[in-house]
Amino acid sequence: MLEERVRHVLIARACVEGSIAQWFPLIGTVAGRHPVQWCHGSPGIVTSLADLPHDDETDRLLQAGGELTWQAGPLNKGPGLCHGTAGNAYAFLALFARSNDELWLERARAFAMDAVADVERCRLRRGRGRYSLYTGDVGAAMLLHACLAGDHQFPFLDGALTASP
Repeated sequence: MLEERVRHVLIARACVEGSIAQWFPLIGTVAGRHPVQWCHGSPGIVTSLADLPHDDETDRLLQAGGELTWQAGPLNKGPGLCHGTAGNAYAFLALFARSNDELWLERARAFAMDAVADVERCRLRRGRGRYSLYTGDVGAAMLLHACLAGDHQFPFLDGALTASP
């Protein structure tokens, strides 16, 4: 079963230190820089795998990935989805949907407020907005909507493989 294989890789490839967990982009990587952003590491793993069936180890690792994301704080690379604060906030929304623990929704909303402030800072610095979905302002706007709706579905990815043609 595919879910069991994915769960096995999630567990086998987790680098756990206390209450936090990270997944490196390459197997065998231990040294060097390990970004905490949706497209590398914990936020993307948590967001992508939060719909796995519940079991103690999976729940513990996903929450530990969320905790690392929280401890790392909002990103300074921008407000977007791919490698920005908005993308990381989706890990919290996914954990909220998985656990129904309001703490994760509060954390998502805190990151959303930072992403909105970052949109404004970037617009002032550049004199214009950034209009791409995954690296620009639109991702922050979608996060705001998701926080209000309590929706954890990552924009345009969740359900893409199961949607009917």
